[in-house]
Amino acid sequence: MEVGFQILDLLVRTASWIFIVALVARFLGQLARADFYNPLGQTVIKITNPALMPFRRIIPGLGGMDIAALILILLVQFAYAAFSVFVIRGVEVDLFQLASWAVLAVAGIIMEVLRWSMIIVAIASWLTAGNSNPLLGFITQMVEPFVGPFRKLKVQVGMMDFTYLVVFLVIIVLKDILLVSIAGSMGYAPQFRLFIGL
Repeated sequence: MEVGFQILDLLVRTASWIFIVALVARFLGQLARADFYNPLGQTVIKITNPALMPFRRIIPGLGGMDIAALILILLVQFAYAAFSVFVIRGVEVDLFQLASWAVLAVAGIIMEVLRWSMIIVAIASWLTAGNSNPLLGFITQMVEPFVGPFRKLKVQVGMMDFTYLVVFLVIIVLKDILLVSIAGSMGYAPQFRLFIGL
């Protein structure tokens, strides 16, 4: 790959990564009814609103889920993969197969954002030692609906709460084992690097 194409790929991938992660944060935040007046929530809104609002006019939500955001994540994943295949690498790929992989990539990036959000919360909870942080507050609200049900397992030992570890292991099984296996059975390999989070 020529240097110019490598730079172009880096720029487009970085922009796609930032936008997709913001969309996932918005989707998860709304699902969790997180406080979007939070500074991080406002940043997410400013990044996603220009592209998301037109979609919302034609695609309604469903049961508290922002379906427009989900579809936009899918479209951006597909667009980046198509750009990478046709512009950067100049190879032919079946568009239906690319779209099928993009659907898996949506699930992959949602789980990846959850995983990194949990890591941030876990590390920050040790460093801040109970001090409130508005950025951390939004991320904590965002992951709580997914972590909360696992608290019923009562995996706390003394002062150590292993709930996040249990959820983390579940995400590893779902994403790194099951999702990668399904993608592999559909002809996709992670080294293709066509999608964000897959």
